[in-house]
Amino acid sequence: MGEIAGTLMPLLQALLPGFLATVVFYWLADAKKPTQFEQVIQALICTGLIRFVVDGIYFLATWLGQFHSLGEWTENIAMAWALLLAVVFGLGLAFLSQHDIFYTLARKCGLTSRASVGEWRYAFLKFPDRGIVLNFKDGRRLMGYPLAWPAEPEGGHFVMEFPTWLVGDDAVPQDGVTYLMVANSDVHWVEFLEPQGNV
Repeated sequence: MGEIAGTLMPLLQALLPGFLATVVFYWLADAKKPTQFEQVIQALICTGLIRFVVDGIYFLATWLGQFHSLGEWTENIAMAWALLLAVVFGLGLAFLSQHDIFYTLARKCGLTSRASVGEWRYAFLKFPDRGIVLNFKDGRRLMGYPLAWPAEPEGGHFVMEFPTWLVGDDAVPQDGVTYLMVANSDVHWVEFLEPQGNV
């Protein structure tokens, strides 16, 4: 048992930056968590990229050390840089994913028609300032501004600000109600309204 732990500990320490980067990404990003095997592959890729950058920092520090020394480069310093870069890398990937930056470039180049998040989340992220109309399965309609929406089209809840029921051609505001939480399982489809400035 001691030999296995002795063999695994250096390997786990080497992969720690990649795992940390993926953990930060999946904590913040609105992305599906992959299988354990895919997580290990992603951690390996992230570890390789982080290691490449740490080696670059080492060579830069060595070159700058010819002019002014800040101290000796040790394994602890290399690990500290790797962990710092892992957090920055995870935060950066979450930001790029949330704002659909990579996929926007790929769509412009004609490489894909997909978004970094599913179509459901993409629609809500694309029109964050628009009111919506929730069409219920029983025929009722509710208009308002979504403050929160389900991550997936199957479950979760909408949090609607300024909820107003639409009855025929009439709008019936919910007096005294600022927010209304609606189960997504009751909603049949969602309409996105025109921006208020263009009406």
